[in-house]
Amino acid sequence: MFQPGEIIYGFAKNLYRPKNKYAISLYRDENVNILIQFTTSQDRAGVPFDKIVHGANYLNGDCMSYVFEPCVEVGVNPETGESFSFPKRTVMVFDYGYLQGSEQFLLNQFSEVKTLCKLHDQEYINLVYAMYKSSKTNKVYIPYLEKILTDYYSE
Repeated sequence: MFQPGEIIYGFAKNLYRPKNKYAISLYRDENVNILIQFTTSQDRAGVPFDKIVHGANYLNGDCMSYVFEPCVEVGVNPETGESFSFPKRTVMVFDYGYLQGSEQFLLNQFSEVKTLCKLHDQEYINLVYAMYKSSKTNKVYIPYLEKILTDYYSE
């Protein structure tokens, strides 16, 4: 669990208002340092409603968010091979929602957590690149994103 590109779902116990949440595992290293980010279904794309697209959303040259439109296949369940899409517009904003730590630490933040999907490679790398390009992304995460991009493009 918590492999890069996995969409996980579970009851997030340690949020301001605990509830069922989606999160996307972004990074994992050999020291089991894992970085995930929660998604939201709130209207937080950061661009005018009529300009929202599936994928990276830009405003004045800055990447504001990454949007997963409903019913667009973004990956497959690694156990069943079934395609996965979010049931409603789901947004990753880059100014909050990160959680980092060991696998056990992250598992302790959830109950009934399960892996729903592994993002298609291109979807995953597009998401990482959007985060990398955004001025909203905390600079502490940039080295992780750079490593992902460097490893991906050097293969």
